[in-house]
Amino acid sequence: MTQEDFQLKWPQAEIDRIGNRVLHDYRAAIADHNRRMAKWREYMRRWLGSADLPDEGEEQASNVPVPYVKWNIFTKWAKEMDALFGDDAEIVAVPVGASDYRRDAKIGKYMTWRVFNSMKLTNPFSVFVLRKILFGRAVAYSPWKRDTFEVGGKEVVDYEGPDFCPLWPDDFIVPAEEVNSLHEFSFVVRRYRTTPDDLLKGERDGRYQGIKKNFQKIVNLAKHGIQRDFEGEEIKLEKDEAEGILYQRPLSSGEWVTVLEWYGKWRPLKKSARDGDEWDFSKREMETREFVVRYLPDLHMVIGVQDLAELYPTKKKRRPFVESSMVKDGRYWSEGFAQMLIDLEDELRTNHDQATEAGQLANSPVLGYRPASGFNPETFKVEPGMAIPLDNPATDLMQIKIQPNVEVAQWKEQCVLAYGEKLTGMSDLQMGRQSDRPNAPRTARQTVALLEEGNVRISLDSKVLREDMAEVLAHFWDLEYMFSPEQTFFRVTEEDADGLFEVNNGGSILTIEDRDGRYDFRLQFANSVYSREAKKEQALARYQLDLQNPLIAQNPVALWETTRAAHEALGDPNFDQLVPRPPAPDLSVDPKEEFVKLLHGEEIHVNPLDNDQLHLIRHYSDLQKAETDPNKDPDAIKKLVVHYHEHIAQLQQKKMQQAVLEQAAHYAAKLMQPGAGMAQPGGAPAQPGGGAPLQMPQGLFGGNITQPPGNPQAAGPFLYSGHPENLHGNS
Repeated sequence: MTQEDFQLKWPQAEIDRIGNRVLHDYRAAIADHNRRMAKWREYMRRWLGSADLPDEGEEQASNVPVPYVKWNIFTKWAKEMDALFGDDAEIVAVPVGASDYRRDAKIGKYMTWRVFNSMKLTNPFSVFVLRKILFGRAVAYSPWKRDTFEVGGKEVVDYEGPDFCPLWPDDFIVPAEEVNSLHEFSFVVRRYRTTPDDLLKGERDGRYQGIKKNFQKIVNLAKHGIQRDFEGEEIKLEKDEAEGILYQRPLSSGEWVTVLEWYGKWRPLKKSARDGDEWDFSKREMETREFVVRYLPDLHMVIGVQDLAELYPTKKKRRPFVESSMVKDGRYWSEGFAQMLIDLEDELRTNHDQATEAGQLANSPVLGYRPASGFNPETFKVEPGMAIPLDNPATDLMQIKIQPNVEVAQWKEQCVLAYGEKLTGMSDLQMGRQSDRPNAPRTARQTVALLEEGNVRISLDSKVLREDMAEVLAHFWDLEYMFSPEQTFFRVTEEDADGLFEVNNGGSILTIEDRDGRYDFRLQFANSVYSREAKKEQALARYQLDLQNPLIAQNPVALWETTRAAHEALGDPNFDQLVPRPPAPDLSVDPKEEFVKLLHGEEIHVNPLDNDQLHLIRHYSDLQKAETDPNKDPDAIKKLVVHYHEHIAQLQQKKMQQAVLEQAAHYAAKLMQPGAGMAQPGGAPAQPGGGAPLQMPQGLFGGNITQPPGNPQAAGPFLYSGHPENLHGNS
């Protein structure tokens, strides 16, 4: 099915009715939206570092904007981006069903490649994180995207996959409702601007309808090139003033039109009805369905109607948006760093201006003079070596000395900065600055202790970011599941694959069978600079202790792993290429791990050192649980049954060997008795134990081998008592 099939061909009366609904919802929500944007415009101004206009008569007074909000946001921004997109950051796929375990490594590597390499998510996600920190919440538009261009009349696909477009807060309009997620709003509106050419291309792709039919009207509207509305775009207007460019009525703009993309609930007409009032349930369905409607407000024209259930059939939350908030305190519009720190920045600005004025008074002397002395203060300027003609210098002019107490200003500034550190958890040391507090740490241990305490506060934000990022990744995977082609090539090295899936020509293929599973996703944060240095010290200390431990020093595999870990911590990831891994010793495997290995597609084998009775009990329990699992893996169950039979055979073989040894020991003991092997009276042959060959008159076991019935879980610790009959079948 192509996207052209998703455009709903409703009667014109129904199209006009839902268009009026879009315009009504937009106008009703824009008033509440404008109040929030007016508040957030001040946050944007603080981020841009714009200075306040001075009052009349105070143009020469100190008016330096102390960028306290800006430097804290910069630090927080850098920390989160380093954690998200650092060198050792990766995405881990957590399987939900039992049959998904064998593909989780491949899915994790694919999503890591998709997010970090294919989507080139670093730059757009950087904007997303900044707006979350600055305003407290960020929203991004994330549909499936297919970007193409033509070469010689042929279409070339430049990119096909999930898209990620961070939205300006101005362009995301929602009603005044108390919700926890954007999917709970009765409607949301995305405002965007596009060109007539993009509308034509979108009609070919199935996004719009009626573009060719009304193209002349659209072009006539687009010739004006309006880039800003006069209301609801306060944050963009603040940006425009900082850039020095006016977008409201530009003379150099090209062809642009404004589109309102409305996601909301609507009761569609019944199949037999052609028209009907919005509240006439005799002609309309009783339950609402979610639609997306694209609307040109300047032309009062609907250019697209689609059913979200058809666009995103397997998603629970069908609106193609992702979001993240700074503080999870139960509010949808949570506070960001600007709101947290704006009052402290105002106090720092006032304190700075007062200290500046005090310094000016101290450096520029205040003079008292006699009016009849001939001194003119309007033309007077203090210069080195300047002489002032006076009748009596001792009485006609006097310099008033002012001694400013700047220690108070310094103390106040340190207090305000300390308040901010307690609020954000970011100290001078975490910002890469030398601490100048009176209680600054004196030793390395004290420094590390302060950093760790600060990390406790920051870890709260990291946990929130990890959960929000997991939802973003799950959204990407849902799009992959619905829209990806049957086979998708992705780049991965053999070292990263670690033998868990096939790699050819520097990459692998993700098939439709690989995507047919349920996964949760977790972002493995990159280690910070402090963590990497601390891990280096820990790795070296652990390596020195391991070399002195005989359990490791005498085990080649353990010693190799320890040495490799030390090399990796010191920045050498190629130790395994220099020194190959030694063969693993023949050790028993925990039975709990064997079924997990089968689910991952790995091979397992019986080991002579295994406790077969314990393995049989554990595997029988695993088989019982697997048979009742709705997401069971038949291939893994079949292999476990075979493995179960191998343990039975090995247990019987061990019993045979034990019986032989016991019989041999019994007759050997008789041979060692006094008088053994001597001839009996009357010329009778010598009895066993007296030098005659070893004999077992009742067979190897003293009788026929019988298998007692029962369940191995009910048997004693030293007696095997049978196994389930359904495991004896030929499989």
